[in-house]
This record gives sequence, C-alpha cells and structure tokens, in this order.
Amino acid sequence: MTVWAGVDIGNATTEIVLCAGDAGLDVLASARTPTRGGKGSLRAVEGAAQLARRLAERHGLTIDRAAFAPTPPVHSSVERIQLQTRRTGRLVVATRSAATTAGDGAGVGVPVPVEDLVTVPAGRAVVACATRQWGYDTVAGQVNAALAQGHNVVGVLTANDEAVLVSNRLTAPLPVADDVDVEAVLSAALVAVEVREAPAPLQRLTDPFWLTDVFGLGPDERGDARAVADQLFDSACAVVYLAGAALQDDEPRDSGPATPPADVARVVHLGAIATQANSRRGSVSVDSLVMATMGGTDRPAAGADALSDALGVLVTRIDSEAAAARAGALTTPGVTSDVVVVDVGGGTVDVVADGSRVVLPGAGQLLTTATAAALGISRSAAEYAKRAEALTAVTVQLVEDEHGRRRFLDKPIDGRCTGWLLTSAPSGLLPFTSGLSGAEWRSWRLAAKRLVIGGNVMNGIERVAPGATGVLLVGGGAGDDELVRAVSEQLGQAVTVGRGNVRGALGHRFAVAYGLVALAAE
Repeated sequence: MTVWAGVDIGNATTEIVLCAGDAGLDVLASARTPTRGGKGSLRAVEGAAQLARRLAERHGLTIDRAAFAPTPPVHSSVERIQLQTRRTGRLVVATRSAATTAGDGAGVGVPVPVEDLVTVPAGRAVVACATRQWGYDTVAGQVNAALAQGHNVVGVLTANDEAVLVSNRLTAPLPVADDVDVEAVLSAALVAVEVREAPAPLQRLTDPFWLTDVFGLGPDERGDARAVADQLFDSACAVVYLAGAALQDDEPRDSGPATPPADVARVVHLGAIATQANSRRGSVSVDSLVMATMGGTDRPAAGADALSDALGVLVTRIDSEAAAARAGALTTPGVTSDVVVVDVGGGTVDVVADGSRVVLPGAGQLLTTATAAALGISRSAAEYAKRAEALTAVTVQLVEDEHGRRRFLDKPIDGRCTGWLLTSAPSGLLPFTSGLSGAEWRSWRLAAKRLVIGGNVMNGIERVAPGATGVLLVGGGAGDDELVRAVSEQLGQAVTVGRGNVRGALGHRFAVAYGLVALAAE
C-alpha cells in the first residue's frame, strides 16, 4: 500500500493529508499549521516536511510518495485611506453628542461668557458659555440672575461634564449641553444648540431650511446646511455655530485615490458599509477607504525537488494549485461538476471554474482592516471581533447575546467594561466597543461581510462563470457561518451556496491538499 502525502503550503497555513488504498485516495490522517517563512520559501517547505513526518509517526505510517504544487506567494497588503471631510462652509459642528445633556428644546443666539450675561442688551438672544473655571453652581447662578433681569438666555454650554447639575438649578427650562469646546464657540458670530429627551431625535438642526434661515445663509450656502443636517441625523444633542469665514483645509486633499484595476486591488468605502447596515450617524467611521493590493514576487518558489530532499521520498509536481483545489472540493458529498469553487483566504479570493480561474485581492485581512477603521480599535481586537456574534456586558457577571438571551458568567469581568460589546479571544472575553448596541454591531458586521467578501466573490464569478448556479466555498474563510450567508445573499436566490467537506470528512480547509493527491494518483 502506497502512502501519499498531499502538501498544500498557503500564505497563512499549511495543510497535510495522508492517503492510501487501492486508488491512493482513502484518507488516513490530516493536520495543519501556520506557514513559516512565507509561501514559496525553503523554510516553509521544510516546515511542511516536518509536519508530514510528525503526522505519519503519530499514526504509525511511512510516507512513500508526496504531491506538491510549487507556487510563489501572493502578497496582499491592506491600507486605510482617509477621505476629505464633507465641506460645511461657514457652519461648524461643535459637537453632535455630549457626555450628558438636559432640557428639551432648541435655541439660537450670540455666544456670551456666562460671567458677562448681564452686560448684554436685554432683548438680544444669547447662549451662555461657561469655560472650565466655572462650576455648575456658579453657572446656574449667573444664568438665573440674567433671566431674573429679563435677559433672553436661550441655551447653556459648559466645558465641564455638568449639564444635569446646571439644569437642575435653573429657574427656567433651557437646553444644556456639556463637554463643549467653549473657547471655539465664543469666537463665533452665532450659535445654535438643540437637546432632545430620549427617544426623540433632533428636529431643528437636522432641517437645512431652518439652518439656512436662522444663520442667514445665502442660496449658495444651502448645500452647506444640508451637509450639516445630514451629519446630525440620529443625534439627540448638537451644537452648531457660524464662523466668520468658511474653514479651509491646511492642505488640499483628494477625494480618494484613483481606483486601480480589480485584478490588483480591492477598494471598499466604509460609508457604503454603514449605509447598507443603516448605521446611526456617528456610531461608526465612514470617512475612509480600505484597500487591499496584490502582487507576486520575483524570486522563484521552492520546488518539488526541495520537498523531495526534505521528506526523502519521490514528489510528484502538480502544475496547477487551482486544479487541485477544484479536484479536492468536488469530493464534497452532494455537489456536481458544474459548481464554481471559491477559496477564501486571508489575502485573496480564488474563484475556480472548469477551465478558468481568477485570483482577487481582498478577503479576511481586508475585513479586519475595515472593522478596525470603522470602530477605531486595534487590528488585533478587530481580528477577533469580526468573526462571530458578540455579547453585551449588562453587569459585571450578566451578559446578553445578539438573540436577546442572557446568562451569567462564571467569572466577573472588569466593572469598567459594563455596557461594552465583548468578543471571544484566546485570553477570554475581550471588550472592543461601547459605541454600538449588539443589534447595531450585528447589522454592520453582516453588511461588511456582504460588501467586502461577498462582493469580491460575485465579481470573480461574473468573470469566470457568469451563468453559475452553484458555488462551493473552501479555505479558512469558509469556516465563518456568517460569511457563507453573506455570499449567498450577495449572489441571490438563483445561486446555491454551500461549504466544502472534502471526502465527506476533512471539512473545508483541505481541498488543495487532498486534490493534489487525487491528481497525482491518477
């Protein structure tokens, strides 16, 4: 009986299968490990040989032959590109959220230091502005004194986190916002403040016609008012002021890079993900592009001879890794030869039909970068957060999943994480954001998978098999249940999408490794 080793060295992981039998195709054992030294390197080949020998020894086998497809690496780099902020002319959004707010209403007036309120003519509408030196009791006292003298105070802004404390001491109901850059507001000609009690959203500052009227904007500035109003949807508190002149960027910035060809780059706009997820304004970043670019290498890949030397057996060279992936994937029970095989990796998406193949940049790594950029978190935290459903920390020991089910933890979490979303990491539950609810995070995550990877798969299928009715997902990405759903939703009901299960037992990761043996044994 000849024992075959199928050796698949990928960009991220290396998979080994040992097969034997009359046709050489019965699976005896399988294993995988992270690729060391980079795909195509001699170190990676030697690491694969070590794994194969350990696997054989563990099962009391001796490797007689091996099958290998020497392939140079496909380098995939991912970057975030900041886009130019939408211009708002003379209008400036001082804040669209505050630590705390109080009152319910809107007011427009001249910004005046709280200590100077009584010096302003009594009929003039003013917004009281308190810098950090003024405590809540003093601020409330100054405003109350001005109101008692007949001054028209229409709102209160404070730099300190004391809105509720100020409001509770006022003699008249006024909108109060805190954590405001009061120094910047005091330099303005006019300021508008609006606060609404939950769950009501803003009403005035989200109306471009109202903004145009109260700030005395010209017809050519209506677009600026519309841009401000669009930013403030979903807010419950906002402060907008009128600057003396339209703010200018220190350096002109392009609206974004020219879109490279799809063969070498994949570009995704964070705003498109937020739009599809119907995200609240300000809950996730939308002002960036994320882009994955692809390139090969000039150095030749370590070949079959190198693996033969490392293993000490004859190695059959297979010229096409894509053909091997397809041969292995088609052993999945229930599939037919007309399906398109899609290998989803960390850097690329490989789409393989009968006789044609395309490799497209933009897969797991791009999804990680998009998640990190949208939430403002590290790539390492985003890598775990993107994978699956999150938990919401209701208390230090009570969590709620995305289905509304609650359970108690065996070990309490840090009290500072209450209200945060938690994801599973090797060290335990990892808090990654407090800016989204569980339902909002789920909506964004699924939308990101549809656009980042589902869109890439659809692009590849349109190029190699536009009439495909069946798609089989293999590779590391195929282990993500939500990704399978995202691809299915993107392709529509006319296309059947499933996950590979090589030989009905090996799962989705070993399509290439098993396919190498299948082709070599022929």
